[in-house]
Amino acid sequence: MFARVGVRAIVLALLALCWSGCGADEEGQGTPSEPGSNNEQVDDEPDEDDEPERVCAPRAPQVPTSDYFVDISDASGMRVDNYVLNPSVPIPINDHSRLGFVDLNGDGFDDIVAHSLFPNPQAGVPFEHLVFLNNGDGTFDDHSDASGLRGVQAGFFAYGDMDNDGDQDIFAGLDVPLPGQSNRVFLNDGSGVFTEKTGAGVESLGQMAATAAFLDFDSDGILDLYVGMGQTSFRAPDNLLKGRGDGTFEDVTELLVGNRAVPSNGSVVCDYDNDGDLDIFVSTYSVSTQLGANILYENTGDGFEDVAVARGFASLSTGNYFLGSTNNGRDDEPDKGPGEFVGSNGFGIECADINNDGLMDIYLATISHPVNQDYLRKWSDPTQLLINQGAEQGFAFVNEYLKAGLPFNEGDIDAGVVDFDNDGRLDLSVTRDNKYERNYTGVDQKSWFGLMYQRSNGTFASFGPLSGINATEAENSASLTECTDDAQCSNGEACLADRCRIPCTDSTQCPTDQEICHTGGFCRLLVTMKKGQNLAWSDIDRDGDFDLLVGGRDAGGGRPNFLFRNDLGHQNRWIAFEVEGDGDKVNRDGVGTRISLRFEDRTLSRELHTSRGTYNSSDMRALHFGLGELPCEYTIEVRWPDGTVVEIPSDKVQEESYQTLRYPDIIE
Repeated sequence: MFARVGVRAIVLALLALCWSGCGADEEGQGTPSEPGSNNEQVDDEPDEDDEPERVCAPRAPQVPTSDYFVDISDASGMRVDNYVLNPSVPIPINDHSRLGFVDLNGDGFDDIVAHSLFPNPQAGVPFEHLVFLNNGDGTFDDHSDASGLRGVQAGFFAYGDMDNDGDQDIFAGLDVPLPGQSNRVFLNDGSGVFTEKTGAGVESLGQMAATAAFLDFDSDGILDLYVGMGQTSFRAPDNLLKGRGDGTFEDVTELLVGNRAVPSNGSVVCDYDNDGDLDIFVSTYSVSTQLGANILYENTGDGFEDVAVARGFASLSTGNYFLGSTNNGRDDEPDKGPGEFVGSNGFGIECADINNDGLMDIYLATISHPVNQDYLRKWSDPTQLLINQGAEQGFAFVNEYLKAGLPFNEGDIDAGVVDFDNDGRLDLSVTRDNKYERNYTGVDQKSWFGLMYQRSNGTFASFGPLSGINATEAENSASLTECTDDAQCSNGEACLADRCRIPCTDSTQCPTDQEICHTGGFCRLLVTMKKGQNLAWSDIDRDGDFDLLVGGRDAGGGRPNFLFRNDLGHQNRWIAFEVEGDGDKVNRDGVGTRISLRFEDRTLSRELHTSRGTYNSSDMRALHFGLGELPCEYTIEVRWPDGTVVEIPSDKVQEESYQTLRYPDIIE
């Protein structure tokens, strides 16, 4: 059985001593509490001159109205090579829309990594990865070639400090069969330059990796790796690898009890049952494959067991929200029980304390088709808001999507959770496919980017159309008149693809910033921000709020990615914590660390995980809290992965700043 530490080491007043230098005197006082020691409060306080002056002034938060996100995609410099304008061979999907944020060079600012998609290699177009280093001022420099990653043949990356040397290494997952290729590991030299680690132990996993997550499942201070197999096209068992601390792994897949061959399509790790270890949530694709039942690998201390059915995560008893024949998702599927209900075509998944009760909840995006005549589709599970019921209910989940007033969309893809306005309540975000929108008239059923703002009563309002993320009024400058030759066109237009269009050789020749040059040689509408692939949130300029990166999924002819600056959130109160393990008892990344802000009437919790969802979207690692109108007096509880718990009074930290927490009790 793996060793697990469950001792609380509370170092409330000792933290203050560490600001003026931690050192043991003859009595042993002034030394941080070790796990297992008595936790006695020390009354000594540092001199007032040594303490930074705290500033805290509760104020009415700025409320979102409209256009609080600003499109800085072009100005940022992150659109270099996003798509190929004049490809020498046809590119099935001409974009790099799988993406995420990660600090590759350790400067404190998150960089961007974006990947091309899996149909391309089968058509003779190799995978490609773009890397953009953050300059800290809202601009990025192309680092793709210098990184050594551009030509790696993989569909996605997972980031984690595998060798505990303080930088982000990469697991490169291959999601389609390619002759001579395999999954690989790349180690970071600290500057964002990568070298392959041969013999890493991941090469034999199979060429169907779809999602991956780093976690220290046995609390030995070394990151381990879960790899979900299949994506939307294959059935295969998942894999679990135990890290050795040098970038190599041992296959311990036998520890996944209940592991079965399914199309695993998204994953996230978190401690849903508050027992101090990390569990694995997996969204699966295809209701025709084992009914699309999702997986919840609960950490038992000596392995994992699939408890998804018992916890209400495998599938819902109800069906599609848009069908009257299911009472709009309120009636139960007839003559079925737990483990028999039709599940989901699952994609993105995130774990977060959405309702501020100190319990981890789940936001799960799915594609659900409202078809009366097709039984599986009728009862398939739409996108879900699964609220954790806590210890009294066995940490089971209840779907409160309809209760929360959230809108149905047939094509939800990637799911993210963020407090974009820093009011202390987590909001929801989602990308959507445009395949199905022609069947609907409502704006929330179209493929616009979804941003759902959480009200004080726990319900949500759709703020996407007004946010500035979606250019719902943008129009093509061309007349688009049907034609057969140029003579039928005027005003400088040419007959291209059977329509009068504005010709171009690059996007600078297009008349508005809402148009780009199509590979067919004409200006086309960007359609900001419809048909997104992956989404990611990070404070790219470290001003205290979350900025948004979205993958622009190609609809034919090439499409770039999108970056939006948040101009609202930093006007409201916030605080963020960057955690660092010691590389011995706690992994250097601090994966699994939970920070909770405890107020009299609520608890705000954030837990560190490395990635989420379909094809490994990755957000900022800092544990970020919006504070809104909340009181200045609260307790900050830091629970490290080894069980050590540190409590910090709010007057020992500076709000509206990034605070560094180093294991077990150092704050900077």
